[in-house]
Amino acid sequence: MINCIITSPKKTTVYKDIQSVTLPSFYGQTQILPGHAEYFLLLNKGNIILQQSRERKKIIQTPSGECCVKNDNIIIII
Repeated sequence: MINCIITSPKKTTVYKDIQSVTLPSFYGQTQILPGHAEYFLLLNKGNIILQQSRERKKIIQTPSGECCVKNDNIIIII
């Protein structure tokens, strides 16, 4: 499972045991699954989708930002 930290100037939120994360990049949507290689990504305006289970997902709007993936941990700065 993936752990995801989303931080902004106002708030930091930690999401644990995420199945997948879909990110809005400049090249289209990028999906991160468990075991993904190290990755750095600039985010475009759009929705970050955190898939918690088959039925549950969390959608977070972002104006832009950056993302770092390493060892099943994702840090998103918006």
